Amino acid sequence: MSNPRNGDTKPPCLPRNGLVKIPTQPNGLGSASITKGTPAMKNRLCQPSSVPAILSPALAHRSDLPLPSLASPLSLAALASVSSPPGASLVGLNASEGSEQPSPERLPGSPSERQLAVDEKILNRLFWYFSACEKCVLAQVCKAWRRVLYQPKFWVGLTPVLHTKELYNILPGGEKEFVSLQGFAVRGFDGFCLVGVSDLDICEFIDNYPLSKKGVKSMSLKRSTITDAGLEVMLEQMQGVVRLELSGCNDFTEAGLWSSLNARITALSVSDCINVADDAIAAISQLLPNLTELNLQAYHVTDTALAYFTAKQGYTTHTLRLNSCWEITNHGVVNMVHSLPNLSVLSLSGCSKVTDDGVELVAENLRKLRSLDLSWCPRITDMALEYIACDLHKLEELVLDRCVRITDTGLSYLSTMSSLRSLYLRWCCQVQDFGLKHLLGMSSLRLLSLAG
Repeated sequence: MSNPRNGDTKPPCLPRNGLVKIPTQPNGLGSASITKGTPAMKNRLCQPSSVPAILSPALAHRSDLPLPSLASPLSLAALASVSSPPGASLVGLNASEGSEQPSPERLPGSPSERQLAVDEKILNRLFWYFSACEKCVLAQVCKAWRRVLYQPKFWVGLTPVLHTKELYNILPGGEKEFVSLQGFAVRGFDGFCLVGVSDLDICEFIDNYPLSKKGVKSMSLKRSTITDAGLEVMLEQMQGVVRLELSGCNDFTEAGLWSSLNARITALSVSDCINVADDAIAAISQLLPNLTELNLQAYHVTDTALAYFTAKQGYTTHTLRLNSCWEITNHGVVNMVHSLPNLSVLSLSGCSKVTDDGVELVAENLRKLRSLDLSWCPRITDMALEYIACDLHKLEELVLDRCVRITDTGLSYLSTMSSLRSLYLRWCCQVQDFGLKHLLGMSSLRLLSLAG
C-alpha cells in the first residue's frame, strides 16, 4: 500500500497475507500495495502516519485484549504498547476468514464500554483519522469494526496493486488456486494495478472479481507479458474500463491496439513499451474520439505521429504528456498545436530536439495552457521564457528542470506573469541570486523549487 506521508523514517512493515504484503526490495517497491493518486507515486503507506498510532499490528491476532472506552483520548493509545505475539502479521485487504475475532458481546469491560466501542456512529467518525494501512489492522479487531471499515467510502481514491504471486494460493498438492477477491468487491474498488501478469492471469482476474465486467473503471498493467490477444479480451470483457495504463509491456504490438481500443476510453497512458511507434498513435487518434488525456513515453515516435490527431481530439483532449519522445522536433510541435488547440496541460519533458521556436508555437497557439513542462529540454533559452510570459496569461505551473541555458534574464521575463503559482527551476545551473530577486514581486507564486 502506498500513501504519501511526511517523514523520512519508515517503520518496519510486517509480512501480510492478502493484498498488502510489502517486503523490502532494492527498488523500494512492494510485492503488493495500494497507491493513492497516480501510479507514479512511490511513497509507501508503511511510513509514519500524520496522526499518532493508536493500534499496533499485534492487535490483529489478539482477541484476549481488553477494549477500553473510546471516551478517553489515551485509552486506545495504551493498547499500542502491547508487544507483538510470535508470528503476528498485518492482515491486509483480503482478511483471513479463519482468524478468530471477538464479537462485541465477548469484549471485556462494563456494558457501557462495550457498547461505546462498537457504536457505529462513533466508529464512522473515528476511522477517518487513520491511514489505509491502519484501517487494514483495525478491521481485524472485531466483526463490528470490520463491518464499518469495509464501507466503500473509506477506500475512495485508493488503487489496489496486485503482483502475480499475490494472485494465487498454493494448495497442499502443489496446485495453484486463484485468491478470493470478494473483500475488494465489498469495498467497491473500481480500479486495479496488476504487475507482472500474463494473459491467463487477466482472464482469471475477470472471472473471479465480481465487479470486473462493468464495475472496474481503471486498469493499469505494469511489467506484464500481456499479448494482443490478452489485451483484446480484457477490453472486450471489462466494459466499464475508461482509463487504461500500459507500462513496460513489451509483448503487445501496434496491431493489438488497433484490434482492442474502443471509443469509451477517455484516458490512456503508454510508457516503456518497445513496440509503440507512429502507427500506435494513428490507432489512438482514430479509435478514441473521446480521449481527454494521453500520456506517452515512446522513444520511436516521430513528428509524423503528431499529424494523426484529428478535429475530434481537438475538441476533447485537454492533457497531453510527451515524455522522452526524443525524435520529436519543432515540426511535430506545429502538427500538435494545430490539431489540439484546447490543451490545458502539456508536457514536452525530455523532447530534447525542441527549441525556442517550438516554444513560440506553443505560446502563440495554446493560450488555454495552465501547466507546461519543458524539463530536460537543453535547447530552451531565455527567449522561450519571453514567449511564455507574453502569451500564456493563464499559465499556473511551469517546469524548467535541467534547462541549463536559462539565466537570470529569463527569470525577469517570468516575473511579469500574474497567474503563475508553481515554478520549478531544479538544476538550472546558470540561475543565480540576482535572478531570484526578480521573483520577489510575484504575489501569486506559491511554490518555488530550486533543488540542485
